[in-house]
Amino acid sequence: MIRLFLYSLAAIAAALLVIVFTDFPTDPGYLLLAFGDYTFETSLLALALAAAVIYLLYRLLRMLLGWANPWQWTRAGKRVGTLLSARRQSKTEQGMLALFRGNWQSAYNLLMQGRGERGSGPANHLFAAYAAHKLGQRELWESCIETVEQRYPRARSTAGILRAQLLHRDKRPEQALKAINGIRKTVLNDAALLGLLQQVYIDLENWDELEKLLPALEKNEAADQDEVLRLRRHIFAQRLHALAVGRDSSLDRETSLASLRQLWKKAPGEYRRSPYLTSLFAKYTLRQDGGGDAAAAIEQTLGAEWDQNLVALYGTLPLGDDARRLNIAEQWLENHPKDAELLLTLGRLCLRNELWGKAREYFQQSLAAKPAAATHGELSRLLENLNDPTPARHHLNQYRKLTREPLPDLPQPPLPSPNPD
Repeated sequence: MIRLFLYSLAAIAAALLVIVFTDFPTDPGYLLLAFGDYTFETSLLALALAAAVIYLLYRLLRMLLGWANPWQWTRAGKRVGTLLSARRQSKTEQGMLALFRGNWQSAYNLLMQGRGERGSGPANHLFAAYAAHKLGQRELWESCIETVEQRYPRARSTAGILRAQLLHRDKRPEQALKAINGIRKTVLNDAALLGLLQQVYIDLENWDELEKLLPALEKNEAADQDEVLRLRRHIFAQRLHALAVGRDSSLDRETSLASLRQLWKKAPGEYRRSPYLTSLFAKYTLRQDGGGDAAAAIEQTLGAEWDQNLVALYGTLPLGDDARRLNIAEQWLENHPKDAELLLTLGRLCLRNELWGKAREYFQQSLAAKPAAATHGELSRLLENLNDPTPARHHLNQYRKLTREPLPDLPQPPLPSPNPD
């Protein structure tokens, strides 16, 4: 319509220019056409005006026919639908922005309002489920996930993974495991799903299944080698715990100690060189009257890898055969002459052997190498029992400044009997 109007204006302007700048008004020209017995005559002005009118009528007719074309109405409807759809998509966009800001209620409402938009698919329902979970609305988020599973078969596995994640966050590992098992056949080797399954097995303390899962975790890069090694050590530690005080605590001490020995004997060498696992084994076997096994394990580990925490444990636990342990610790001193923790352990071993003067010397050497609360405490207690109160109070004050942890129960020299009056 606009173009037709422009064409009319152009024709009128051209006619005016011709009239103004030529002698057209005084001599408009003459045209005569003859064909047989028929003749047609007119002026050039009338011919030009007639041609312009015919052309304008032609353009108007084409425009009217275009409006009557049904395909034009179809395309116009699509354009209108696209505009309306774009307007509705703003609900989804607003819902996503609210989700990222943590406005869970607004996010849920907006995402549900936009779930009928073109191209929204299952995403609106899944994000709305997450927002509903944050609101603590279990029925709402389960309904959203069920809708995806029913309406969008291709997104069923994704919905299942989200269901398992939300159940795990709700601390319902049994139901999370059931959800995972329901989709695991269709979602093979998914790193996110394997990582979630790892956490569920840990929550359920299902160490056998977790151990079976480790190769898949490493193969699919759901866990690196260091993480897999950490998990293997954790599984081994839990099995030690089960034999000592866990699920198998009903066993008698002799049977439990034999099982601990067997498990430790079959353990990989790297486990027996681990100070952490060795300390656990020592504590658990000691509960079953296995002080000799505990001492031997600590000595073997310290021979391969020096660890001050394990050295300290060697002096605090009643592992038996005190004289032999003192000799072994003094051999370690040859390679670690300034180790304050070893000197403290030597002092404690001297107390177990009732070597009061030698214990005092080791404690003093330990303080000289590195002052520590436990060393001040041991020396204070020893000096008090040796009837040397002044330095005993000094070390006691230092001990109290540094810590409030109690000292281990160790033998002390007997207090001198008071003189009779």
